[in-house]
Amino acid sequence: MNFYFLPFAGGSEISYNPLAKILSSKGYGCYQCSLPGRGRRFKEDFLKTVPEMAEDLFFQIKDRLAQDYVLFGHSMGALLTVHVLALIKAYNVPMPKYVFLSGRGGEIKMPSLPYKSEMDSASFRSELKKMGGIPDEVFNEESIMSFFEPIIKADFKAIESYEPIDVTLQDLEVIVYYGKGDDFSLEQVECWQRISTQKISCKAFDGGHFFVLDKSNEVVKDILLRVG
Repeated sequence: MNFYFLPFAGGSEISYNPLAKILSSKGYGCYQCSLPGRGRRFKEDFLKTVPEMAEDLFFQIKDRLAQDYVLFGHSMGALLTVHVLALIKAYNVPMPKYVFLSGRGGEIKMPSLPYKSEMDSASFRSELKKMGGIPDEVFNEESIMSFFEPIIKADFKAIESYEPIDVTLQDLEVIVYYGKGDDFSLEQVECWQRISTQKISCKAFDGGHFFVLDKSNEVVKDILLRVG
């Protein structure tokens, strides 16, 4: 069984390492997808919309999907996962055995002003600090933050202009994780039911938006209970 991790805002091919390292040690294949403008692809131009990003990701993994596999998308990665699923269906590629979504409700709302992507540097970094996921030593290193800030802002801009896609798939097994301290409700999480005819499963973990990395051992333990 292979796991394909779809990036959250600012994410690269190492962003899911806390999960991927544990799963790899259990014998699962792990592939962390990367988008243009970061990681090994840092010289490439950013993509401007979620559908463009999803198409890029789909063609990265398309020829690998004959073997049983899992899709995992956190935050922006959850939006990307839905679009990748639509492409999988359109190209008649085998569907995943399981889909894990985390860090985002299924009810897509227009973002409130001011848009994070348009904030000045100090305000933007303050918002990022509230969300978590970036170590203090990174925040305190100006050269690193100056590199990553445009990447994350570009992803936020794509999210802020996002238009939901209407796709419902037959008998797709969907598991949704969320942090108890995140800023959306169980009712919003349950809105992911819209993408599958099979009843989805929802599970809460202690923590905020990046619980999935902070509580990686607990998350992987639950994943393994579900995928065997």
